[in-house]
Amino acid sequence: MILQLESYLQKDYSLVLTSHYTPEDLKDVETKIAYLREVKVLASRCGSAAEFKAAVKERFPDYGGENYLEMTSGFFFA
Repeated sequence: MILQLESYLQKDYSLVLTSHYTPEDLKDVETKIAYLREVKVLASRCGSAAEFKAAVKERFPDYGGENYLEMTSGFFFA
């Protein structure tokens, strides 16, 4: 996903539709890339889904996608 988002930056797109919310611009894409990179780091430091979810919630306390966090933790910690 990071590579795909980086390709949007390289192509200098002015409009990006990556979510169920509002249209986004390249600043939003940069924010998503930074978030995904940080989530990867957090996952590498955790030993369980519960530990990972707690780490993400601590690092991103305003995160609103609880269902996505649940799915992501399931992907990383089956």
